[in-house]
Amino acid sequence: MPEISSQRLEAATAPLQFAYWVPNVSGGLVVSKIEQRTDWGYDYNRRLAVLAENNGFDYALSQVRYISSYGAAYQHESTSFSLALLLATERLKVIAAVHPGLWHPGVLAKFLATADHISGGRAAVNVVSGWFKDEFTKLGEPWLEHDERYRRAEEFITYLRNIWTDDHAELSGDFYRLHDFDLKPKPVDVPGRPHPEIFQGGNSTAARAMAGRVSDWYFSNGKDFDGLSEQVLDVNTEAAIHGRTVKFGLNGFLIGRDTEAEARDVLREI
Repeated sequence: MPEISSQRLEAATAPLQFAYWVPNVSGGLVVSKIEQRTDWGYDYNRRLAVLAENNGFDYALSQVRYISSYGAAYQHESTSFSLALLLATERLKVIAAVHPGLWHPGVLAKFLATADHISGGRAAVNVVSGWFKDEFTKLGEPWLEHDERYRRAEEFITYLRNIWTDDHAELSGDFYRLHDFDLKPKPVDVPGRPHPEIFQGGNSTAARAMAGRVSDWYFSNGKDFDGLSEQVLDVNTEAAIHGRTVKFGLNGFLIGRDTEAEARDVLREI
């Protein structure tokens, strides 16, 4: 029987943790024409974050969108909104989604280190390679083909880690460059966490390989049991090659109504 590493065993036996999508965009980024009951404004989201924290949620994930897509006519920027939610809570960890093509890793590393200190070590990041072409082209940025976007995201994450852990980061890649860059202060020293956690999603082969090589967490979206099993195998296989362990996050979609009959009515409507 193959030997199971202590890191992988620890990850497999860790308690289940819960997160929720922050509705910082109008419509909640839900692909449905039924009326949504969330509010993209800060006051509502502040109350929601406190409610989630007080009911055992561990994480909140702020969404990133720069222009309208399937109903998201209004959007609050993810990193500043995440910092506001960190300030409104005491224990909740808040994950800010970002596009590598619209950030320099050194600038984001500085922002997150500051947010980490302000919040006592609760900042995290979700690196989104990008799927919505208009978000780039309407800002005058180039649109890369699929696997190139993931290659850029992997380099971006590699640079984040180096900036957070190295006093003299010196890197020259295909997308970014650093020259003796010394970030101070570094992120908060939290036991079991060398720096803010790095999340990543995507269902493709490129996404799975990237997660195994550089990410702390891999989000799986919209897969059945067999599809998820395949993703877990692929990510873990790549991670093992590089002596790493990756955690997994799954999307759960719940319909909350006062009665089961009402919830089933909404399900039929969807």
